[in-house]
Formats: sequence, C-alpha cells, structure tokens
Amino acid sequence: MKKKYSVFLVLIFLGCLHSPQALEDPVLDMQGFINVFEAYEAYCPYFAHKDINWKELAALYYPMASESVTELEYIEVIAEMLAELQDPAIYLCMYDEWGEIVETVYPYSQEYEKNYDMDVLVEHYLEPNGWAGWNEGYSEGFGWCDPSVLPYLFIDTIPDIQFPYALDDLDFFIAECIELDVPAVIIDIRMNPFGYGVRTCAHELMGRFTDKSRAVAIYRSRSGSEYDQYWDNRPAVFPAGTAQYTGTVILLVGENCINKSENMAANFMNFPNVVLVGDTTGGSVSALSTISVSDNWKCEVVIETILTNGKHWIEGAGIPPDFYVEATQADFAAGVDPVLDYAIDMLENGN
Repeated sequence: MKKKYSVFLVLIFLGCLHSPQALEDPVLDMQGFINVFEAYEAYCPYFAHKDINWKELAALYYPMASESVTELEYIEVIAEMLAELQDPAIYLCMYDEWGEIVETVYPYSQEYEKNYDMDVLVEHYLEPNGWAGWNEGYSEGFGWCDPSVLPYLFIDTIPDIQFPYALDDLDFFIAECIELDVPAVIIDIRMNPFGYGVRTCAHELMGRFTDKSRAVAIYRSRSGSEYDQYWDNRPAVFPAGTAQYTGTVILLVGENCINKSENMAANFMNFPNVVLVGDTTGGSVSALSTISVSDNWKCEVVIETILTNGKHWIEGAGIPPDFYVEATQADFAAGVDPVLDYAIDMLENGN
C-alpha cells in the first residue's frame, strides 16, 4: 500500500513541479483519496474549460487528508478539494449497513433563483384551467391542463422508464392537442432542478414533438490523459409515441433548471418548433458515476458534460432564453406569473 502512496505522491508533486516533501505516514487508509484523484484525473471533462490544475489541487490537499484522524475529517478534506471544482452536482454519501443513505455532503452549494412560485402557479393558473396532473399516485411533478382551455404541460419530474404509463398519459395529452388543432403548447420545466430518468427517457419525451430525427445536444467526455482531449457524442432524438405534435412548443425555463431539465433544454432548443421563454438556465449539467472512498462513504465523479449543438459550454454558463421575461417576488405576491403570462399571450396572439 505504501508503494502506491509513493507513486501517487511522485505523480502529483512532479506533475505540478513541486519539490517532493517528507510526509508522515497517514493515520487513515488514503486509498479513497487516491481513488477520487485518479477518477477525476481520468474522466472529468471540464478541467481545461475551467482552467483547473487537478494535480496541483491533489498535491495541496493530500497532506491535509493524510493528517486526518477521523473518517469525517478525512471526508471533509476531500469535500474541500472537490469544492474547488465549483460544481453543485457533486456529492458524497455515507451509507449504513443496510445500504441506506444516512448523510450527504455537497462540497459546493449554489443558490438558484426561481422564476416561479408554486402556490401562485397552482391557485391562479393550473386549477382554473382544468388541471389533470398528479393522479394515480405517480408523482407530484407531471401533469397537464385541459388543452381545450390551456394547452399546458407541467414537468417537475421527467417521466422515468420505471413509469411508462406516464408517457402513455403524455400521448393522450398530445392526441388531444392534435385533435383540437392547437397552434402551440406550453411545456414548463422551470421547477425541475434534478428530475428522474436517464437521457434516453428524456429523448423519448422530446420525441413526441418532432416528426423526424434531429441532431441535438453534444455529450462530451474525456478521450485521453490530457484535459482537453475529448470524445463528443451527438445522439439524435427520433419521433416517439403514438403521434407527434409539431406545432410550436413554448418551453418555460429559468435559473432553477439544472441537471436533467437543463439537459432537456439543451436538446429541445435545437428543434425548429421550440422557443425558450423565461431566464437563463443554471449551468450545471454534470453526469456522474459513483466510486468508493471508504467502507462507509461513496463519492460522485463527473464523467460527462453537455454542450450546445454549436459546441458552446453549458457548464457554468447556462442556456439563455429566446425571450427573456423578468419575474419578481412582487409579481408572485400579486398572484402573477409573468413568464407563464408571456407564454399565454404568445398563444392567444399567435406570436
């Protein structure tokens, strides 16, 4: 074990042009720290983009980790190192003997301003317009209004492949919109910071709104040892469901849209029939993989990120809307949702 520590220390110190220094033998097993270093060194795709020298950070934090006396101190040092990446998607979890999560540490936290108010949305918009969501105990995050009154689809939770009937409900909504020949529909993903489902499931949902395959967002991962060596995958979205709605889609977005909802926005923005309304998304689109840090703790490693179709980075930047609409607390206090009002006005005026 000490031999591997020695090789590791030579790697990180020589890699940063530091002079090796004598370190006391660590109190705890340092293999978890090394696992985190090696996984990020091999897979993290945004070091070059963020101008991060991961070897230098490891050289800085390794001595602190080696001086840790308790497991919690050890985890806190690793968390401090990961906080340097400024990625709110990363977390560490402690599990009990039954495999249940008992503690979660987010190294870097970031507040995202919401451009909606759920109480206002439900009371003043959904319930008066034939709200038909949240039924059958599926989720409190997927539903729609009566399309003959307001063709509006609410997605707080991207339907998961474990719940295929949710997509059946979506097909029913789309069939009604097609039968009614509504010129545009509103899809609201402002309230979805995480969501469930994998990329293919989100693509299944978006496939209900295109009549042909479309090249969409770029999924970028590392392809070599250098931080700027990449492999870009551009999976297409294909028509899906029993029928496809090809009228205008008004996608409501905001700063609170990160991770899977931002993933959806990154793909949807390439559809010629989709416009984004609201505020710039949050800029956090890391895909994660789990590794062990100790017997009790696991860590999430960033293995993939998303770029726009034009190869613009979304991480740290977000996706700007086609139509920016300001929403304030004063608006919500008055029972008004300016973003949804703007979308409804687009519907009513055919803009």
